This record gives sequence, C-alpha cells and structure tokens, in this order.
Amino acid sequence: MLKIIPPPLRNYAQFQGRMPRSRFLRWLGLLFLFYMLAGWIDLQFVAPTLGYLPNEDVKEQYVVTIAALLLVTPWLSSHVRRLHDVNRSGWWMVFAIPMLLILYFGSDIVSAIYLFLTENYPASLQPQSTGFMFVTWVPFVPTGLAVLSFSPVILWSLKKGSKEPNRFGAQE
Repeated sequence: MLKIIPPPLRNYAQFQGRMPRSRFLRWLGLLFLFYMLAGWIDLQFVAPTLGYLPNEDVKEQYVVTIAALLLVTPWLSSHVRRLHDVNRSGWWMVFAIPMLLILYFGSDIVSAIYLFLTENYPASLQPQSTGFMFVTWVPFVPTGLAVLSFSPVILWSLKKGSKEPNRFGAQE
C-alpha cells in the first residue's frame, strides 16, 4: 500500500538526504496535477455553491489554498533534498519565500501597485502618446525580482546530481 504513495509524501518533512533529479521532476509533475485537480474541483463544485456563474472570475479558491497549505512542506523538503543532491545547502530555499509570496499574492500586489501609480501619477508627467507607458510595467518589477532571486535554485534543481557520496550522504 505504501508503494503507491509518492516518496516525497512518505518523507513528508524529511530534510536530510538527497533526491535524484528524475524523482524530483516526477514529483513536480504530480504536484502540478494535484493543483490542477484542486482548481478543477474549485471551479466545478465550490464556485457554484458560492453563487458564481459559469465563466465568471472566481476569487475564492478554497480547495487550492488547502492543497497548497498541505503540500508546501513536502515541496520544500523535496527541494532541499534536491539541492543536497547537487551538493548545495538547503538554506538556499530562503530565496523561495519572496517567490511564494508573489505567486500567491501576486495579482493583489500588482493591482495595488498599479492603482496607486495611476491615481498618484501626476498628469503633467504622463506621456501624451499611446506608446509604452512607465506605469504599465512598474508593477511587474517585484515579480521579476522574485524570479531572479529564485533562479539559482531552479538551475541547481535541474542540474544532474553526483553519483558519488557528498557531504549530505549517498544517493538514494
């Protein structure tokens, strides 16, 4: 029975050891399917009970939020073990914090920054042409910085691990 449970869920909060790249990528694919299923359940079953019409923008995503809260620890532990496989410290995952906050609250942050800038932007400084405006790209700077700060972790996660033992132990 335990064989059908993915190893990252069996090792729910195990931060020691190493995780091979193939198992890590399969885990990320399974996480993606979990989130897609949670989003589908939200849209098909939860949203109509909350009074949303079909094709209406749904703001409350309860099942997705519950899935994210339940799966954040195995996601984090698998990333730490993956970094151990390429001989990097798991503390590099600290750079995931801004990325997670931007991904979860991103649309709200971008909307707030955009509204603040459009309401407080002096009319005399606004460009008169219909070309590219300063105000349109500024809200996306935090997202870009979050992605940039997390990019070394992404690159190391996709790098092939060493077959010989390293300071974090032998390969699984």
